[in-house]
Amino acid sequence: MVGEIFALTDAQRAYQQIKERIITTAMQPGAVIQEADLMSELGLGRTPVREALKLLEAENLVVVSPRRGIFVADVALTDLLHVQEIRLELDPLTARLAVQRARPDEVDEMRRLITEAKECECSGDPQALLAIDRQLHAVLREAAHNRLLADECEMLFNLSLRIWYLFIHRLEPQHLAEDAFDEIIEAITTGNVAQADRAMRRHIVSFGDSIKLIL
Repeated sequence: MVGEIFALTDAQRAYQQIKERIITTAMQPGAVIQEADLMSELGLGRTPVREALKLLEAENLVVVSPRRGIFVADVALTDLLHVQEIRLELDPLTARLAVQRARPDEVDEMRRLITEAKECECSGDPQALLAIDRQLHAVLREAAHNRLLADECEMLFNLSLRIWYLFIHRLEPQHLAEDAFDEIIEAITTGNVAQADRAMRRHIVSFGDSIKLIL
Protein backbone atom coordinates (compact mmCIF):
# COMPACT_ATOMS: atom_id res chain seq x y z
CA MET A 1 0.00 0.00 0.00
CA VAL A 2 1.18 3.55 -0.72
CA GLY A 3 2.96 4.96 2.33
CA GLU A 4 3.36 1.59 4.07
CA ILE A 5 5.82 1.77 6.98
CA PHE A 6 7.97 -1.10 8.22
CA ALA A 7 11.09 -1.56 10.34
CA LEU A 8 14.39 -1.80 8.46
CA THR A 9 17.25 -4.10 9.35
CA ASP A 10 20.77 -2.65 9.63
CA ALA A 11 21.63 -4.22 6.25
CA GLN A 12 18.57 -2.62 4.63
CA ARG A 13 19.44 0.76 6.14
CA ALA A 14 23.00 0.46 4.86
CA TYR A 15 21.73 -0.59 1.45
CA GLN A 16 19.32 2.32 1.15
CA GLN A 17 21.79 4.95 2.34
CA ILE A 18 24.69 3.76 0.19
CA LYS A 19 22.42 3.34 -2.82
CA GLU A 20 21.13 6.89 -2.40
CA ARG A 21 24.68 8.25 -2.32
CA ILE A 22 25.56 6.36 -5.49
CA ILE A 23 22.40 7.30 -7.40
CA THR A 24 22.68 10.99 -6.53
CA THR A 25 26.43 10.84 -7.36
CA ALA A 26 27.44 11.93 -3.85
CA MET A 27 29.64 8.88 -4.39
CA GLN A 28 31.06 9.53 -7.85
CA PRO A 29 31.31 6.86 -10.59
CA GLY A 30 34.62 5.04 -10.34
CA ALA A 31 35.26 6.16 -6.75
CA VAL A 32 36.95 3.72 -4.36
CA ILE A 33 34.64 2.46 -1.60
CA GLN A 34 36.23 2.06 1.82
CA GLU A 35 34.22 -0.22 4.10
CA ALA A 36 35.71 1.35 7.24
CA ASP A 37 34.67 4.84 6.13
CA LEU A 38 31.10 3.70 5.41
CA MET A 39 30.89 1.96 8.78
CA SER A 40 31.95 5.16 10.52
CA GLU A 41 29.70 7.46 8.47
CA LEU A 42 26.60 5.25 8.73
CA GLY A 43 27.19 4.15 12.31
CA LEU A 44 26.80 0.51 11.32
CA GLY A 45 28.89 -2.65 11.63
CA ARG A 46 30.95 -4.40 8.98
CA THR A 47 28.41 -7.19 8.32
CA PRO A 48 25.44 -4.99 7.30
CA VAL A 49 27.71 -2.78 5.17
CA ARG A 50 29.11 -5.82 3.37
CA GLU A 51 25.61 -7.25 2.84
CA ALA A 52 24.52 -3.91 1.38
CA LEU A 53 27.50 -3.78 -0.99
CA LYS A 54 26.71 -7.29 -2.22
CA LEU A 55 23.16 -6.22 -3.05
CA LEU A 56 24.42 -3.10 -4.83
CA GLU A 57 26.88 -5.19 -6.80
CA ALA A 58 23.97 -7.34 -8.01
CA GLU A 59 22.23 -4.13 -9.13
CA ASN A 60 25.29 -2.99 -11.12
CA LEU A 61 25.89 0.02 -8.88
CA VAL A 62 29.03 -1.40 -7.25
CA VAL A 63 31.98 -3.30 -8.74
CA VAL A 64 33.98 -5.71 -6.58
CA SER A 65 37.47 -6.60 -7.82
CA PRO A 66 39.28 -9.27 -5.75
CA ARG A 67 42.68 -7.73 -6.43
CA ARG A 68 41.85 -4.03 -6.62
CA GLY A 69 39.04 -3.39 -4.13
CA ILE A 70 35.45 -2.10 -4.24
CA PHE A 71 34.37 0.73 -6.55
CA VAL A 72 31.29 2.70 -7.47
CA ALA A 73 30.31 1.41 -10.91
CA ASP A 74 31.36 3.66 -13.76
CA VAL A 75 28.90 5.15 -16.25
CA ALA A 76 29.19 4.65 -20.01
CA LEU A 77 26.99 5.67 -22.93
CA THR A 78 26.70 2.02 -23.98
CA ASP A 79 25.24 1.24 -20.54
CA LEU A 80 22.58 3.89 -21.09
CA LEU A 81 21.68 2.44 -24.49
CA HIS A 82 21.35 -1.05 -23.04
CA VAL A 83 19.23 0.18 -20.14
CA GLN A 84 17.02 2.10 -22.56
CA GLU A 85 16.41 -0.98 -24.68
CA ILE A 86 15.11 -2.91 -21.68
CA ARG A 87 13.14 -0.02 -20.17
CA LEU A 88 11.32 0.51 -23.48
CA GLU A 89 9.81 -2.94 -22.98
CA LEU A 90 9.35 -3.17 -19.21
CA ASP A 91 8.16 0.34 -18.29
CA PRO A 92 5.33 0.35 -20.85
CA LEU A 93 4.29 -3.05 -19.48
CA THR A 94 4.12 -1.46 -16.02
CA ALA A 95 1.92 1.32 -17.41
CA ARG A 96 -0.38 -1.17 -19.17
CA LEU A 97 -0.80 -3.22 -16.00
CA ALA A 98 -1.48 -0.07 -13.98
CA VAL A 99 -4.40 0.72 -16.30
CA GLN A 100 -5.89 -2.64 -15.34
CA ARG A 101 -4.93 -2.81 -11.65
CA ALA A 102 -4.38 0.66 -10.14
CA ARG A 103 -6.31 1.40 -6.95
CA PRO A 104 -8.03 4.78 -6.43
CA ASP A 105 -5.51 5.80 -3.73
CA GLU A 106 -2.62 5.10 -6.12
CA VAL A 107 -4.24 7.19 -8.84
CA ASP A 108 -4.84 10.02 -6.35
CA GLU A 109 -1.17 9.91 -5.32
CA MET A 110 -0.05 10.12 -8.95
CA ARG A 111 -2.33 13.11 -9.51
CA ARG A 112 -0.85 14.84 -6.45
CA LEU A 113 2.69 14.22 -7.68
CA ILE A 114 1.85 15.45 -11.18
CA THR A 115 0.60 18.73 -9.67
CA GLU A 116 3.88 19.04 -7.73
CA ALA A 117 5.87 18.29 -10.90
CA LYS A 118 4.16 21.13 -12.74
CA GLU A 119 4.98 23.53 -9.90
CA CYS A 120 8.64 22.43 -10.05
CA GLU A 121 8.74 22.97 -13.80
CA CYS A 122 7.64 26.56 -13.21
CA SER A 123 10.20 27.13 -10.46
CA GLY A 124 12.99 25.55 -12.51
CA ASP A 125 14.25 23.28 -9.72
CA PRO A 126 15.73 20.20 -11.47
CA GLN A 127 16.64 18.40 -8.23
CA ALA A 128 13.08 18.61 -6.92
CA LEU A 129 11.71 17.59 -10.32
CA LEU A 130 13.93 14.52 -10.40
CA ALA A 131 12.73 13.56 -6.92
CA ILE A 132 9.09 13.82 -8.00
CA ASP A 133 9.74 11.86 -11.20
CA ARG A 134 11.28 9.17 -9.03
CA GLN A 135 8.17 9.06 -6.83
CA LEU A 136 5.87 8.93 -9.85
CA HIS A 137 7.66 5.91 -11.22
CA ALA A 138 7.57 4.26 -7.79
CA VAL A 139 3.80 4.72 -7.45
CA LEU A 140 3.23 3.51 -11.01
CA ARG A 141 5.29 0.38 -10.29
CA GLU A 142 3.17 -0.27 -7.20
CA ALA A 143 0.00 0.28 -9.23
CA ALA A 144 1.02 -2.52 -11.61
CA HIS A 145 0.88 -4.95 -8.65
CA ASN A 146 3.63 -7.23 -9.94
CA ARG A 147 6.49 -7.40 -7.47
CA LEU A 148 9.00 -9.10 -9.78
CA LEU A 149 8.39 -6.53 -12.50
CA ALA A 150 8.57 -3.66 -10.00
CA ASP A 151 11.95 -4.81 -8.66
CA GLU A 152 13.43 -5.10 -12.15
CA CYS A 153 12.06 -1.72 -13.24
CA GLU A 154 13.36 -0.02 -10.09
CA MET A 155 16.86 -1.37 -10.66
CA LEU A 156 16.90 -0.12 -14.26
CA PHE A 157 15.35 3.20 -13.30
CA ASN A 158 18.09 3.77 -10.70
CA LEU A 159 20.77 3.19 -13.33
CA SER A 160 19.09 5.82 -15.52
CA LEU A 161 18.57 8.23 -12.63
CA ARG A 162 22.28 8.19 -11.78
CA ILE A 163 23.02 9.49 -15.28
CA TRP A 164 20.54 12.32 -14.77
CA TYR A 165 22.27 13.35 -11.55
CA LEU A 166 25.61 13.48 -13.34
CA PHE A 167 24.19 16.16 -15.65
CA ILE A 168 21.64 17.76 -13.32
CA HIS A 169 22.92 21.30 -13.91
CA ARG A 170 22.26 20.90 -17.63
CA LEU A 171 18.80 19.43 -17.14
CA GLU A 172 15.76 21.29 -18.47
CA PRO A 173 12.19 20.46 -17.35
CA GLN A 174 11.11 19.49 -20.87
CA HIS A 175 13.80 16.81 -20.99
CA LEU A 176 11.80 14.65 -18.58
CA ALA A 177 8.52 14.82 -20.54
CA GLU A 178 6.52 14.70 -17.30
CA ASP A 179 3.31 15.42 -19.21
CA ALA A 180 3.41 11.75 -20.22
CA PHE A 181 2.06 10.98 -16.75
CA ASP A 182 -1.00 13.14 -17.47
CA GLU A 183 -1.67 10.81 -20.39
CA ILE A 184 -1.13 7.75 -18.22
CA ILE A 185 -3.64 9.02 -15.64
CA GLU A 186 -6.13 9.66 -18.45
CA ALA A 187 -5.46 6.15 -19.77
CA ILE A 188 -6.09 4.63 -16.33
CA THR A 189 -9.33 6.63 -16.02
CA THR A 190 -10.60 5.53 -19.43
CA GLY A 191 -9.10 2.04 -19.43
CA ASN A 192 -7.00 2.80 -22.51
CA VAL A 193 -4.06 0.38 -22.34
CA ALA A 194 -2.61 1.46 -25.70
CA GLN A 195 -2.52 5.13 -24.64
CA ALA A 196 -0.63 4.26 -21.44
CA ASP A 197 1.88 2.25 -23.46
CA ARG A 198 2.47 5.12 -25.92
CA ALA A 199 2.83 7.71 -23.16
CA MET A 200 5.41 5.70 -21.24
CA ARG A 201 7.41 4.97 -24.39
CA ARG A 202 7.49 8.71 -25.15
CA HIS A 203 8.68 9.41 -21.61
CA ILE A 204 11.51 6.86 -21.89
CA VAL A 205 12.57 7.95 -25.40
CA SER A 206 12.64 11.60 -24.31
CA PHE A 207 15.05 10.69 -21.53
CA GLY A 208 17.43 8.91 -23.91
CA ASP A 209 17.29 11.62 -26.55
CA SER A 210 17.95 14.34 -23.98
CA ILE A 211 21.01 12.58 -22.57
CA LYS A 212 22.44 12.17 -26.08
CA LEU A 213 22.01 15.91 -26.67
CA ILE A 214 23.66 16.75 -23.34
CA LEU A 215 26.59 14.45 -24.08
